[in-house]
Amino acid sequence: MKFTFLLFFFSLALTHVHAQKKTIAGIVTNAENEALTGASIVLISSGLSTTTDSKGRFNLAADKDTARIAISFVGYKSIEIVATAGQAITIQLEEEINTLGEVILVGYGTQKKINLTGAVATVSGKELVKRPAPNVTNLLQGRVAGLDIRQNSGQPGLGSSDILVRGRGTFTGSSAPLILVDGVAVTSLNNLAPEDIADVTVLKDAASASIYGSRAANGVILVSTKQGVKGKSVMEYSTSIGTSSATVLPDLVYHSATYMQMLNDARARRGLGAIYTQPQIEAYRNATDNIQYPNFNWLDFAFKNSTIMNHRLGFSGGTEKTTYNLSFNYLTQDGILPKNDYKRYNVLLNLSTKVNKRVTVGGTVNMSYEDIIQPWLSNQDLVLLIYHGGPTYGAYLPDGSGRIAVGAYRPESGQRSFTSVINNGGQTYKDYTVNAQAFVNVDLVKGLQWQTKGAIAFYNREYRNRQFEVPQYLYQPNANGEYEFFDNSGSNFLGLQQQMSQSVTKTLYSTLTYNTTVADDHNIKALAGYEQIDNRSPFLSGMRTGFPNSALSEINAGLPVNQSTAGNTQEWALQSFFGRVNYDYKEKYLLEANLRYDGSSRIAPANRWNLYNGISAGWRLSEEEFVQNTLPFLSDLKLRASVGTLGNQEIGNNYAFQDILSTTTYPFAGSLTPGAIKTRLVDPNLRWEDTKISNLGLDLVIQRGLFSASVDWYTKKTSGIITQRFDVPASMGLSAPISNIGSMENYGWEFELGHQNRIGKFSYGVNARLSAYKNKVTNVLARSVGNLGGSAGGPDLLTEIGLPFQSFYLYEWVGVFQNQAEIDNWAKQPNSGVLKPGDLKIADRNGNGTVGPEDRMTISPFPKFTYSFGFNAAWKGFALSAFFQGVEGQNMFLKGWGVDPFIQNSPPPAKFLNAWSPSNPTNKVPAVYYSWDYAGVAGYPSTYYMNDLSYLRLKNLYLSYTIPKKIADRISSKGLTLYVSGDNLITFTNFEGADPERGIDNTRFATFPQVKILTAGANIKF
Repeated sequence: MKFTFLLFFFSLALTHVHAQKKTIAGIVTNAENEALTGASIVLISSGLSTTTDSKGRFNLAADKDTARIAISFVGYKSIEIVATAGQAITIQLEEEINTLGEVILVGYGTQKKINLTGAVATVSGKELVKRPAPNVTNLLQGRVAGLDIRQNSGQPGLGSSDILVRGRGTFTGSSAPLILVDGVAVTSLNNLAPEDIADVTVLKDAASASIYGSRAANGVILVSTKQGVKGKSVMEYSTSIGTSSATVLPDLVYHSATYMQMLNDARARRGLGAIYTQPQIEAYRNATDNIQYPNFNWLDFAFKNSTIMNHRLGFSGGTEKTTYNLSFNYLTQDGILPKNDYKRYNVLLNLSTKVNKRVTVGGTVNMSYEDIIQPWLSNQDLVLLIYHGGPTYGAYLPDGSGRIAVGAYRPESGQRSFTSVINNGGQTYKDYTVNAQAFVNVDLVKGLQWQTKGAIAFYNREYRNRQFEVPQYLYQPNANGEYEFFDNSGSNFLGLQQQMSQSVTKTLYSTLTYNTTVADDHNIKALAGYEQIDNRSPFLSGMRTGFPNSALSEINAGLPVNQSTAGNTQEWALQSFFGRVNYDYKEKYLLEANLRYDGSSRIAPANRWNLYNGISAGWRLSEEEFVQNTLPFLSDLKLRASVGTLGNQEIGNNYAFQDILSTTTYPFAGSLTPGAIKTRLVDPNLRWEDTKISNLGLDLVIQRGLFSASVDWYTKKTSGIITQRFDVPASMGLSAPISNIGSMENYGWEFELGHQNRIGKFSYGVNARLSAYKNKVTNVLARSVGNLGGSAGGPDLLTEIGLPFQSFYLYEWVGVFQNQAEIDNWAKQPNSGVLKPGDLKIADRNGNGTVGPEDRMTISPFPKFTYSFGFNAAWKGFALSAFFQGVEGQNMFLKGWGVDPFIQNSPPPAKFLNAWSPSNPTNKVPAVYYSWDYAGVAGYPSTYYMNDLSYLRLKNLYLSYTIPKKIADRISSKGLTLYVSGDNLITFTNFEGADPERGIDNTRFATFPQVKILTAGANIKF
């Protein structure tokens, strides 16, 4: 009986205890309301723990109604909260500001950021997509100190950019960096969808880039695409629509009567007759019919707002064994000029699966199709036609017939009409790109991994250029009231030109990577690998004329008479052996060494193979006990040093060391006999260019990201520069050989600063970057003077030891002659015999009384420094960021349409309304002159044509709102973000006229302007 009672009492006690057990449940997400799988939940009172499932959910038993729990997840701030049993809670973790544990992509692998000893910078894909620009290269602008990106134009699809890493490194070869996507080299990033990018890493010094040897002298850009994440299945759709407009357009004189009088005066100054009669000028001045007598603004007519749209659908996720990421992207961009349209289609598939516990296989397929439509004249050639259009006539005749006008009166037309070009056929580019990769990773033994990857990069371009006759008429009727036919101009040829070009690059590499730790403190990582690459690029072109009508655009529709064909194939190959060793002691003392042994078909056999190397060291003072005791707020303080030698195989000629024979005919026995002729001299001892880079750096992080700084100083010296000799006389009868004849040096500084903080639910950050370098030639065969673009009146370019490469070499403009006495008393200068008051005054720099070639001065073509800065802030689902980018001290020689007045009767810049005259004795603007070859201004290249292209631009302003999770749950969404974004919004510059951002080798003022883009979009996840 006693035993039964005890048993009954014990059962009641168990029941009571069970009744006291409570359940704490909830879900853990990130700031974007995405579920975090595997987050740790710990009951502090007992140590009982659990982890979240694939949907971020957890359940934890507790003894009381309330309990304190700790939540943690890698990469996020750990927090503690008091939870109430029986009430489901949502816990949102904040990303950890500290980036010391971040893993960075490096050559053929990854590395912890704290262990980096080279000059390496990284940009996340999340930052890139805040800008609505479709071009990935331009999205990197200003994001990395030492990476100089200059967009050549805003033309859709073909708006290429100049890219330099730490300055120019060679004379005539390529100075562009090596670009790799998922480890495989590509020629451009522009066909890649920005939304598919996970992150971008830039390797700037020899230590980080030497693993790529003969391809790394100009730096390396590594791009990784997005991968799937196990346990996290997501379907994502994003869409955006925006409007584009020209950032800045020039101010030209479009008041017809003023234009006509100025043109007559300019011609009279040159001793030419007037184009317009006074009655014609008065007809425009006193016009009541603004259609027949317009003040036509060609800029307003040609440049229009256009639309840009982007759609992306993505699927990603995975299990413990397999991860995947599949995305589809469609972009369409209308040009701000007619018939300048661009469409791009992208597909990305990343797949990885574990075959077993040792073997992982996978692959990447990245495909794009680009459809580009342009007028048959494009970019600057098209824009200069707009600048050429006079205000006295419209685009079409005023009778409503739709016929194209080329001028008001016969004497004023000097160029084809812009309207005739956009109504005349056009050119199309259809570009297909496939980057397909497959890999296998094998864990051979503990710490030893073998990876092999094979890839094919395929590029195919189909090009067509169709042109036909376009009648042009005079805008003002003749005495009989008829609109006179002027000509059928507007075409370079009447027919169809068709081209097909391809590039197939095959890559195979295999690596062994070994990781081990000795005696708990000595960490060693070693890499050894082999790689072979070969490329084949065929080209085929054909042309026919004599098409029966303008509607036919197949080459067979043309006549075979006078048809032409052309074609060739280029090939090159590279074979390489490489290795790397990393060592650190307690992540305190760091050492890295890289070697690569490259052999290229582009170099003479005797010198084909070359060894490249890089060594770097780092000391993390913040890990020293004496620093931790005295400066406990230091999260990281690291000193870095590196040195190494790199190469450049992009020398501009695949086989410059080989004799080339051209076909010809010889008279023999009374007839012409086919034969061959040697056309150039060659240097059989051609060898590699060598670039030696030294780097000193410091990295500082205070209080886990509250303040951070990175400083680098470097020298970059290139020797044995490959270029064509200029010391071979023309009397030789053969073109000069390509040899190793020069050397060049760049040295500079780079600074990056950052601050991040959180105050309650408000977080913010600021960042700034500045880089500056000097360039100088250190060896050359002899002083040489060339001409930019090879055009008359262009600036001379001086290559001389001690000066920046191809410095502008020109006369110094110091004012405007006010009267004849001033001309007579001034030093005798070029064209003195024809000078008039109102012409340019040139400095006699050596004071000998004559202005001659010895009085020219040099101006560096390189900027003094480039910089960027920005800020970001977030509060309760709202996020705001602004990004500024600028260039200081960039000088450029610009002339032609838009600078010189009345070239082919084009309207002058508005500044000539304040030109010199006897009643307006200014020293800022010369008297109005006629055309580009007026001796008193353009008779010699001078600083009058030099422009300061310095600018500061608000590159991007981004505002987004992520709806609360409870609202997203109602539509079964894992997150919904709405945003607006602006690109190239405001530009601060002293540059007169159009946009200051332009290609470095273009002396024409007229170029396709950059675009301002305003975008609204949404991103939703399920």
